[in-house]
Amino acid sequence: MKEGAHPDPKHISLADFEKIELRVGQVKAVKKHPKNNDYVLLIDLGMAEQDLQVVADISDAYSMDELIGKQVCVVVNTREEEIQGFESQGLLLVTTREGKTVLLSPEHVVHPGVKIYGVMNGTRTHHSEIGK
Repeated sequence: MKEGAHPDPKHISLADFEKIELRVGQVKAVKKHPKNNDYVLLIDLGMAEQDLQVVADISDAYSMDELIGKQVCVVVNTREEEIQGFESQGLLLVTTREGKTVLLSPEHVVHPGVKIYGVMNGTRTHHSEIGK
């Protein structure tokens, strides 16, 4: 980048991407938020990390029973947010299909806590090992 040039707001560098800590977790427990339609999920991040509590508005797409044991992709280094009395310590990654929320999850079962990383032109970001 030329001196004095401003960064492109539409693109981030690999260094910026590496600041986002993405992990695969496994849903251990789910309860209904008492004040809204959200679920309060307890997500197992394996032996490398303590369990993560996430508040998520996904009750329109998933029953509580469907979520137990499901592997999910989570951003684990977001600032904690209080959502009507419950602490949310992470961010579930989702998309939509035909207007319905769809959780992102690995194609194959992996160890809870394993990091998610990116690959581009022979360069790998992050580490894939649990807890690294």
